[in-house]
Amino acid sequence: MKHIVLGSALAFFTMPALAGQFDELYQIEQQTKQAEAAAEAERLRQAAAAQERADAREAAARQQQAAAQRAAQQRAAEQRQVQAAEEKRQRTREESYEDELRALELEERRLALQAKKAKVARANDYIDAELRDSAARTDAIQSEADATRNVSSGAKSLMEDAGEAEVNRSNSLFGE
Repeated sequence: MKHIVLGSALAFFTMPALAGQFDELYQIEQQTKQAEAAAEAERLRQAAAAQERADAREAAARQQQAAAQRAAQQRAAEQRQVQAAEEKRQRTREESYEDELRALELEERRLALQAKKAKVARANDYIDAELRDSAARTDAIQSEADATRNVSSGAKSLMEDAGEAEVNRSNSLFGE
């Protein structure tokens, strides 16, 4: 029993000491969390700054690209103007010759179109002939089937009549 009383007394007196240690551990943990939060905030700030720098570089690159594109468009427009002037000079010199070439080309196209139309018309004639041939064959097959059906029904009718006649004859033989 002494041991129990002694153990209880020791536990009772060591509680405040242990509580102090837990408070210290809690404070250390809080400081660690604060330091981690500060480090995370600094990391986020640096990441945001890096993103801003990247965005600024990207915007500058876009502006530079746009300026280069405008310059290229301007050069292209000047080139088109030079080409247009040259083409206009050539057109005035060769206008009648080009008109004749265009007329010949149009005539060739018309002839080619007429040839294609004639070819299609002939193809349609062949298709129509094949369809008529197929229809004639179908009609012949149908006629043959009708004839066979008629012969079959006639033979059936003959057999039925022969059967009835045989029945009638056998009935007359037996006296009924």
